Amino acid sequence: MLLGLLTIEPMSGYDLGQTIRESIGHFWNESYGQIYPNLKKLAAEGFVTSKVERQKGRPDRHIYSITKKGRERLAKWMAVPPQPEIPRNEMLLKLFFGAQVSPDIPIGYLERMVETERGLLEQFRQIHEAIARNPQYPDTPYWKMAARFGEIEIEAHLRWAEETLAELKRIASKSGVMKGHKGKRDAGK
Repeated sequence: MLLGLLTIEPMSGYDLGQTIRESIGHFWNESYGQIYPNLKKLAAEGFVTSKVERQKGRPDRHIYSITKKGRERLAKWMAVPPQPEIPRNEMLLKLFFGAQVSPDIPIGYLERMVETERGLLEQFRQIHEAIARNPQYPDTPYWKMAARFGEIEIEAHLRWAEETLAELKRIASKSGVMKGHKGKRDAGK
């Protein structure tokens, strides 16, 4: 992943972290605690080179560039089909067991999810605008495709969350459990 980002331009470890957050952070994340050791390993293996950039009054920056060997390694990695991953989603797990608690609890989860997903959707719209401002990169069409996947995924999450929230509210009204009121399950406690 770091090799791929270094095809855009040479960067420091800090720059790579910022680029991750601003570009691929919605589907892939690396901490600085992972970035710096991996850069050292990539340099030791000859996949990247580094040069020191001196700064007045601040620590020196190490700027990393991908090498020919690094591009070959990246191409080999790209040729291996991605492995399917089983997602883990604590909110869905808790929703699965939702009958064990008052409907107000999963309603709260879904209300927060709707708010979060709306914010993410706006971020994806801003990402599209940022990509459109950088047509000079050969990766731009691929960045658009990845961003569109994220946008469609967030739209689906939002649609599901709104539908599920409405259903949970119907369940709450049928069971007589409303915010601040005890339902059948709480009777006698």
